[in-house]
This record gives sequence, structure tokens and C-alpha cells, in this order.
Amino acid sequence: MISLILDTETTGLLLSKTADLDKQPHIIELAIAKFENGKLIGEFSELIDPECEITAEITKITGITNEDVIGKQKFRQLLQQIEDFVGGADTLYANNAPFDTGMLQVELERCARTGFPWPPATVCTVQEFMHLKGRRLKLTQLYELKLNKVLNQSHRAMDDVMALAEILLAEKML
Repeated sequence: MISLILDTETTGLLLSKTADLDKQPHIIELAIAKFENGKLIGEFSELIDPECEITAEITKITGITNEDVIGKQKFRQLLQQIEDFVGGADTLYANNAPFDTGMLQVELERCARTGFPWPPATVCTVQEFMHLKGRRLKLTQLYELKLNKVLNQSHRAMDDVMALAEILLAEKML
């Protein structure tokens, strides 16, 4: 059983699906960890040139600056590597899966790509664990609740992926 854990850092929040593609946010960091039967077997983590300005607000949240992405590959240049990495997986986990998969879908549309090797199952841990408090939990809240320790969230993609991995491993979901 091969599972993926995904997180993105972006230039903003997704707009309505009817919004102009040019107005949708861009991925500035993508991280994916691959697990097989509970063991980490691969990591993909890249800063991405969004081909637009990263605002001060986004830099404040993520710590990612415009200077950090200068000279980095654009999403379309990384697409084949991403497809190769995710291909063959059974399940995709993300703490806010509709957002992260939605961001990937926007970037795929920008590349005029209609097909992508999505795993057959997607699990949104926000939805999966909402019953614990009767509301959506932030990753930091879920981490503390499930692992009984504080997560000093950096809002960096691989840090968030590995924090979610700790939760999923503790829950024996990977």
C-alpha cells in the first residue's frame, strides 16, 4: 500500500472555479512524502517560481520570499517529476485536501494538462478528524490533540507533511 502526504504553500487562497485562471494563486512550495506500509520511501520538496510577486503577507505566513524563488523551476518544468513521484500511489492524504488538490488542479490547467495520476483515494484529515471537536481543526490543533505535544508550525510544506505523517502513523493510517 503506497500512500502520499501532500502540502502546498501558495501565493493566496483559491478563488471560485469560475474565476479567471490568471487570478488564481500559484504554488510556491510543494512537498510530498511517500510511504509504503508505514515506512517513508521518498520525499519530493521544491520551492517553485510562481512567475508572480509573493506578497509581504504570504512571506509573513510562510517565510518564503521573492528572493527565495529566483532561479527556481516553474511548475510546468517540474510536472513530469511530480507525475513520476505520485504515480502508482493508492491514497493521498492532506490536511486540507480540497485546497491542496485544488491548487494542483489550477497549476495543471495552466499547463493545459487534463490527465494526472491521482491516487484512487483521497483523505482530507480536516474532514476525517472533524468529529473530535465538532469543527475543522488546524494542523497544530490536531497534532496536539493526537500526539499530546505542541507543533511549532513553520508553514513550510515539508514540515507540515511530516507533522501530518506523525499523526497518521500514530493513528495507524499509513
